[in-house]
Amino acid sequence: MNLENSTPRSVSINCGTLDMRETTEQTASRIGHVNTGNVLVTAETRPLMTMFSINMGSVIEVPVEARLKTVHSREIMGKEAFSDEGAPLFILNSGSIILEPDVTAEGVERSWFGIQNSGSILYPEHVAGAIMNKLTDNPGSHSSYRSSGQLIVGDVLLDEVYLASMADDTDMVITGDLKIVQAVPDKLIDQKIKTLNVRGKVFCCKKNMSTLGSRFDAKAGIPKAWSIPEGFEIVEHELSLSPKNFRTWKDRHVFATENVTIYEDVDQDILDKALGGLFCTGMVLCPENLSEVLSEKCDTLKTSVVFYEGALWAVKTTVTLQSSRFDFLEGTATLYNTGVVTIAEDVDAQVLYDHLAGVYNWGVIGCNQDQKGALEAKMVLNEGVVDVTEVLGLDHGKPKAQEEEAEEDTRHINAGYYKL
Repeated sequence: MNLENSTPRSVSINCGTLDMRETTEQTASRIGHVNTGNVLVTAETRPLMTMFSINMGSVIEVPVEARLKTVHSREIMGKEAFSDEGAPLFILNSGSIILEPDVTAEGVERSWFGIQNSGSILYPEHVAGAIMNKLTDNPGSHSSYRSSGQLIVGDVLLDEVYLASMADDTDMVITGDLKIVQAVPDKLIDQKIKTLNVRGKVFCCKKNMSTLGSRFDAKAGIPKAWSIPEGFEIVEHELSLSPKNFRTWKDRHVFATENVTIYEDVDQDILDKALGGLFCTGMVLCPENLSEVLSEKCDTLKTSVVFYEGALWAVKTTVTLQSSRFDFLEGTATLYNTGVVTIAEDVDAQVLYDHLAGVYNWGVIGCNQDQKGALEAKMVLNEGVVDVTEVLGLDHGKPKAQEEEAEEDTRHINAGYYKL
């Protein structure tokens, strides 16, 4: 976008990364405000940042000739990724970078100018020094693995056949989760696995847990591990349990790796007959009136449990809570939020207070000032954000006409990456 025809200080930029390496003084004079995570500058363009107001995370000097590479998801890089003879790369990483064992320190030094890491980096230990030299900013995480490691990207289901196919004394590196659901001979684990570096979680049948744990690579850190009790079946997806789901269940013992939701229309008798035992590494959402029965099936001291009242409003995405939602509500509801909830302006604060039995918030809730008071009065747990101005963009200090006039005079630019 050509900004030279804009009036001075009339442009507002909201972006993840602002590239100012080739910005001119004339272009900078058109900017009023910038909100960004990273600013890329040269020694010559750095002073131009004083020409406008800015809210930023970090400023990084990068030569104009360096090529930019952004990583938002998982990217696996082998030796061939470092064979390019072109200009070195400056990497903006918000995802997951995994370097294979054949990558050399010389390749990293030659091919990377630097890396801003807000994600994660996993690399063989022989390139650790080169990685440290290239990190310009590291709010994320990075870790190394043995150079002799057999790198396995993703999850691994380890059984007797898999173990038999492995070479003896393997240094095993797993980027995902490791599962041993059916017991395998301990002597086979001893024979095949020399060290074990698991970047995800470990779910292992109780019989093999001690032997497997003895193989954890202490240099890499001990992974979070759970022992699957004998007789329990592992379920690796979220469970939503209603009377219909429970119809064919009888005394089942479940080991759940994700959240378990028991809906309000399940009664004590149904739950008691269907569920013999429950072990959950996620969160269990259970009606308050079933708390006594659940406590007999599940160790509630070692499990994260929310006992909710009334209807369950579970939000994982982006939702606007309209006043009509309360008009059709019989009794009360519990709001369980891991997404983004906006309370509509016409929802009265007293309605919120009267109809919400409790609020559990790990996400973002946007509301007006009166609504915020009602939400806080009903808040059971808040590890997220409940905000008035930031989420809804409200500014009660400005008259509406003044807001509209300012809006008309300002050009807004929103982007993940923007070159100024």
